[in-house]
Amino acid sequence: MNYRQCEIFVTTLEAGSVTAAAQRLSLSQPAVSKSLKMLEAELGVRLFKRGAKGLNPTDEGRSFYLEAARMTESFGHLESFAQGLARLEHARLEISCIPALSTGWLPGAIRDFLYEYSDLSLSFRSVSSPETVQRVARGELDIGISQARSEDLSVDKTVLFDLHAVCVLPTRHRLCREKQIRLDQLSSERLLSLSAGDEIRRKFEASMLMAGLPLRSQIEVAIGAMLCRMVADGHGIGVVDEESAKLFDRADVVVRPLAEPLSVPIYLLQNPIKPQTLIARKFVEHLLDVTAARRND
Repeated sequence: MNYRQCEIFVTTLEAGSVTAAAQRLSLSQPAVSKSLKMLEAELGVRLFKRGAKGLNPTDEGRSFYLEAARMTESFGHLESFAQGLARLEHARLEISCIPALSTGWLPGAIRDFLYEYSDLSLSFRSVSSPETVQRVARGELDIGISQARSEDLSVDKTVLFDLHAVCVLPTRHRLCREKQIRLDQLSSERLLSLSAGDEIRRKFEASMLMAGLPLRSQIEVAIGAMLCRMVADGHGIGVVDEESAKLFDRADVVVRPLAEPLSVPIYLLQNPIKPQTLIARKFVEHLLDVTAARRND
């Protein structure tokens, strides 16, 4: 006994005749009759009484119909659900992105993707790079977007683009006259620093150390937007990622590039063991496409 036999039986009983069932199923009458006979033989019971007025279900046939109809209806729902999966109607994505990119860059980068897959269920988190790496490694996320270090071997890393550092100055600061800011010009300034886990801070401090330059860093903040706000309030100057600086009102701060370019790669992170869903694969393809120009700069 198989699904097709049950479907033919249910349709025949509901249609009232072999001829009507054959029309509904786009089958020949002999094919429907043969299927019904095979089903009766396999079950060992008569399902229909064949009389002058056509087919009438036996008591066994009525009982069998209740179960067979329930099964065919459930299969129909399953088939419809499977078709929806192919159209990504039930797709879900778990994503994490570092705060520096979550406010401005990411919403713009995924705008067209969300229009195309409007039924997508998206769970979005904004956490630090180390936490993003850990969550991807544990299989809690489909995709992470963050900085990462070479020793993070528990995740697969794909470069999206390089995130450049800039110097953020309060308006009317003496360094605002400069087109670029040199490292030695920062050594005597009160610097606002990003958190210790930030790769831009790590590279900046390493560059200052290699140049033999002192640091006057007294205030540490978690995110670039807060650093920019504190610069605007006159608490010092800071080196921050370009995306955070873009979001800030230029009437309050002045942004200048560094004379010694400093950047960190932004990676798309995935778990090498966790199976990649169709929607995750399409999302990765989309992000690689929208960041292609920045990778080629």
